[in-house]
Amino acid sequence: MKLDIIVQFLQVLVVSLGVLANSTYATPIISHNEREKMMISIPYPKIFHENYRHDLDFLAIGDWGLPGPGKDSVAAAMETWAKNNDTLFVINVGDNFYQTNSSDYDGVLSVHDPRWNSVWLDAYRGKLAEIPWYTVAGNHDWYTNVTAQVDYYWTVNQRFFFPSLYYVRVSKFGKMNTKVAWIHIDTDPFAYNYSSLDNRNDMKENLGILKLNTTKEIQEKLDWIEEQLKCVQDAKWIFVVGHHTLIGKCRDQYYLSKLPPLFERYRVTAYFAGHSHMLEVESVNSTSPVTYFTTGAASIHDLKGCKGASWSAPGGTMGFLHVRIRDDEDKMNFEFINATTAGSPPEVIYKGSLKVRER
Repeated sequence: MKLDIIVQFLQVLVVSLGVLANSTYATPIISHNEREKMMISIPYPKIFHENYRHDLDFLAIGDWGLPGPGKDSVAAAMETWAKNNDTLFVINVGDNFYQTNSSDYDGVLSVHDPRWNSVWLDAYRGKLAEIPWYTVAGNHDWYTNVTAQVDYYWTVNQRFFFPSLYYVRVSKFGKMNTKVAWIHIDTDPFAYNYSSLDNRNDMKENLGILKLNTTKEIQEKLDWIEEQLKCVQDAKWIFVVGHHTLIGKCRDQYYLSKLPPLFERYRVTAYFAGHSHMLEVESVNSTSPVTYFTTGAASIHDLKGCKGASWSAPGGTMGFLHVRIRDDEDKMNFEFINATTAGSPPEVIYKGSLKVRER
């Protein structure tokens, strides 16, 4: 019992030290023994709470797992943006480790994989190396040992914030204690029909092991998402974080199409995703109160995005999304940053704002 208490205290301390000085962090940790008995596909049973004294400022990136000059250019721009804007955390929408050649592999093999250093710790410096990265898995993370990425959070470094494939956070910030709810989900079971997958990688095997391979189990996860949305209806802002983009026609894939109606019914403010290697947004319209962001161009780029986007960066653009919610305003400001070319100054290529959700 005493050992469990010590472990809990150290886990809270590690996360707290990684957060900026103008915030406090309260982490409800289950015991280490309890965690070892849980499959990572079981939603984390408690809500993570954060308190920030001033504005809520964060960066959102995805598909950052391919080493190279493009990734380095984006990382350098992010470091500058984080320093200049007092950024509190990174929203990481997945595809954290890519295969680089035919003898290489996607994802990581274990918590000791050298890629943790080469692809993450050594690549992102300055403030990016001090703040939490709130993480979901992408499809490439499933191709080997997705469980190792969750275990890395539990046993090595809690800045890589990934307690489960499904978890909920609540942030409160500013003098008014404005409430922001975050629902982090794994979209891979919704994107791929288990019976259609082959054995080229470990995704099919992993979906089976983690019991995310039947329509019953997928529906249970949809029910869990709905239940979480019901529970946070008092929040001024509700965000959902997943890997697969839901912009336009890109949502028409297996069970992904079930998500937008849920988000619209419970008036989610915005959904953050990647997968498509683009910077894109689908804005609020007459039929939907939800804004859909795609920020999947942190190390790799596509030439075309999703049909139905309100705005898309030119094909080949690499960069990230910066978001700020001010303490004294009922709006969320966002800007997409083009950081494609190393040595060239990064620039804002699109910006806008969202109104607070109606409750």
